[in-house]
Amino acid sequence: MNNRDLVIDTLHHVERDTVPYQLDLSGDMRQKVSDELGEEFFGTIDNCLALENNEEFVQLNAHRKQDAFGVIWLMDQVGDFGVVDNCLIPEPDGNLYRFPSPNEKLIRQKCERLVEAKQRGKFAMYTIGFSLYERAWSLRGIENLLMDMVAEPTFVSELFDRIVEYNLAVVDIATEYPIDGIFFGDDWGQQKGLIMGPTYWRRFIRPALKKMYDSIKSKGLYLCQHSCGDIHEVFGDLIDMGLDIYNTFQPEIYDVQAIKREYGGDLTFYGGVSTQHVLPFGTPDEVKEQTRTMLEIMKPNGGYIAAPTHAMPNDIPVENMLAFLDVVRNQ
Repeated sequence: MNNRDLVIDTLHHVERDTVPYQLDLSGDMRQKVSDELGEEFFGTIDNCLALENNEEFVQLNAHRKQDAFGVIWLMDQVGDFGVVDNCLIPEPDGNLYRFPSPNEKLIRQKCERLVEAKQRGKFAMYTIGFSLYERAWSLRGIENLLMDMVAEPTFVSELFDRIVEYNLAVVDIATEYPIDGIFFGDDWGQQKGLIMGPTYWRRFIRPALKKMYDSIKSKGLYLCQHSCGDIHEVFGDLIDMGLDIYNTFQPEIYDVQAIKREYGGDLTFYGGVSTQHVLPFGTPDEVKEQTRTMLEIMKPNGGYIAAPTHAMPNDIPVENMLAFLDVVRNQ
C-alpha cells in the first residue's frame, strides 16, 4: 500500500495500522531546516500528499510583492503572509475592477508535477488559495467587505460570483489532468466563532461555495477546504455540500474528542498538532505527546491526516519538527 492508497482509505473511513501524515514548511522555515540539516533532508520526509498552489507573486522591492490580481502585499512583518497595501475596489462597485485571466501555462506546469507525484504514490491536490472571502477582502478591504455584507449585499453576491467564475476556470484547466482533488484555502474563523457569523456565512459564502463544490464533485474528485479558526457552526453545511477533508484542525479551539465523535464519520480532519502552542513553545517530548494523543483520538475508523495545524513557521525549533516526524514516521 502506497501513501495515496493510505489517504484514500482514510477518506473512506477505513482504519489502517498507519495514519497518513503531512509536513509542510513556510519558506523561512524551509530555509532554516536546510541550513541546519542540509537540503537532502527534504527527500526523507515522505509526505503522503502532493500539493501545488495557484498563487503567484512578483517581487516589487524588498518590502512589497504583487499577486496575480494586482494586490500589493507589504512584507515588513517577518514570517507573516503580508498586509494589503492597496485597495483595488475602493467603492462597492464591481465595474471598478477587471478580473485577470488564469495563468494557464503555470497551472499546467504545476498539474504536470502533480501527475508525476501521483505516479510516485502521492495523493495529488491542486490548491486554490484565497479562494473566496479572502480574495474578496484582499480586493475590497476586510472592514469594507464586512460592512458591505450588511449595507451592499447585491455587490457582495456579485463580487463572489465573479471570484467563483475565475476559480472554476482554474478548476477546468486543472481537472484536465488525472489529479485526486482540489484544495480550497479561505479563512473564515477566529479563535471563537466565524468572522462574519453563521448568518452572513450562509447568505454569501455557502451559495458561492456550493457552485465550486458541485463542479468538483461532478468530476469525481475529492474536495478539501482550509479555514483557520473556529468554524464548527458550519460543519453540517460543509458536509451537506460534499466536503471530504477539513483543514486545519486546531486543538486549542476544538474539543477534539467531541468533534471526532460528532463529525468523524463524515469528514476527514487534517491537522491537529498545534503551531500556535506546542510546536513553537513546547519541548520535543511535549510535541511527541500531543502528536501521539491526536493519533490515538483520531485514528479509529479512519478520517484523519496527521499534520501540524499550518505550514510550520520559522518560530518552531527544528528539534520539535523532528519530534513530530519521529512519531508519525514510526507508528
